[in-house]
Amino acid sequence: MSDQLRLTDPDAARDAGFIERVKTAVGLSAGVSLEFTHMTQGAQGECAVEYSATQMTLDGAEFGAANGVTVDERANVLLQFDARGALVASQVTPVDPRHLQLVKDQIRKLAAADEIYLAAPGEKIDPDALRAKRKPWYVETDVQGVKRFKRAYMA
Repeated sequence: MSDQLRLTDPDAARDAGFIERVKTAVGLSAGVSLEFTHMTQGAQGECAVEYSATQMTLDGAEFGAANGVTVDERANVLLQFDARGALVASQVTPVDPRHLQLVKDQIRKLAAADEIYLAAPGEKIDPDALRAKRKPWYVETDVQGVKRFKRAYMA
């Protein structure tokens, strides 16, 4: 448990700097996206704060056009603070590793079959054009600069 992590103000739980310290306190890597989900406060002033973490970025040539893509697989992070704001307990509930492996295996198969289209930044996706190319999946970069894996059409 980190003695350095203190919640002095309930609004601080949403602060980007505090969220970065939460990642360190619970042992998440810097690349994990952590988003505030919910907070409850007890009658004595104690607090429980929940976050949702995105856990997986695909890394490797075997993912083809999907190399470097962030796949939204959620894990939950729960922190409990006492009435003075000291962290007293934390729990990270990760995504099932077997599920993560299945997702990676499926994307590898799609890459091997050349069924993933890599969109240029700002490109408008035309599902009919991708259907003609037999690419039901595509990769685009979102406004935060994160590569995302998306479905173009149902095969």
